[in-house]
Amino acid sequence: MSRVLFALLSVAALGAQAAFLHGLQRAALQTHDYYSYEKMLDYLDGLAHTYPSRVTLEDWGRTHENRTLRSITITNGYGRRDKKVIFIDAAFHAREWLTPAAALYAIDQLVVGFELNKELLQDYDWIVLPLVNPDGYTFSRTIDPRWRKNRSPNRLGCHGTDLNRNFAVGWGGASTSKNPCSHEKYCGRAAFSEPESRAVRQIMHHLMATERGILYISIHSHGSWILYPWSYAKIAAKNTQEHAEIAQAGVAAVVNAPFDSSTKYKAKASHELYPAGGTSTDYAYSIGFPLAYTLELPGRRGNATFNFHPPRHLISELVQETWIGLRAMAEKTIEKCSKSKRKLHHKNIC
Repeated sequence: MSRVLFALLSVAALGAQAAFLHGLQRAALQTHDYYSYEKMLDYLDGLAHTYPSRVTLEDWGRTHENRTLRSITITNGYGRRDKKVIFIDAAFHAREWLTPAAALYAIDQLVVGFELNKELLQDYDWIVLPLVNPDGYTFSRTIDPRWRKNRSPNRLGCHGTDLNRNFAVGWGGASTSKNPCSHEKYCGRAAFSEPESRAVRQIMHHLMATERGILYISIHSHGSWILYPWSYAKIAAKNTQEHAEIAQAGVAAVVNAPFDSSTKYKAKASHELYPAGGTSTDYAYSIGFPLAYTLELPGRRGNATFNFHPPRHLISELVQETWIGLRAMAEKTIEKCSKSKRKLHHKNIC
């Protein structure tokens, strides 16, 4: 058995043991099915109850259908308030069911699997918003699996805004539409017209105001890409080389993952795939996150193509693989930050 797979299985065993020792105060994470919005909140609540010294929850507003937008902050429990932060979100788009599952698995690795991942929390805290679009996700799970947008009402009786076209940088530009009824990439009546995009913005601004934001990763599907700024126009980011190096660390880690058909990710600037305005990644980079990525999870495995909805028997393997990539990107970020701090004349991105 490979070292990586053994570590992942060990975390699962630790999680089951912790749930038992705490009197079944929380349920261990399950990866054999997709969670509902309610089950995700229950899982987060269970972690906060079981690990109060290392986990805090925060609400960032409510959706049109009155669902809470809840994030989790994960620390090592030592109480340092000056640590940089890695911010991850998922499920901007309703039909991308695998993305919140991957975010929950990352949370589980950092909290339940703390002993195996504590170096990731030594000098960094993590904030994860695992379900950006709970209204759309619920609608996609129960009524229309292809649904992409949120569920806010628009003119002419139509519903939904593409939340990843609702940010300010390049709003209304490439790969967007201003017709709320005929296009799934409707960008909204204005930038940040939607409570979900405003919630993500609020987290970002909080981290920038405290000079703590260092790495932002937004998990999407499908396509097997690791993308970085810029997206809205054919412009290279000033630190493209650093973005590429960290992305390649994720690519290499996943290729070497202990699975029969590991995903072969490709990394590039977002506009090289196709330009798109109003994205969260561009906005994060524009306000000062030195590193910002869109992680597009795979839509196929071996000879099986499933696009946005992997069969349930593949969820576990795919979320494990995603964590391997996320962990490698975080490790590379930490390594580069550590090196830059030791070089007096090196620009310190951290």
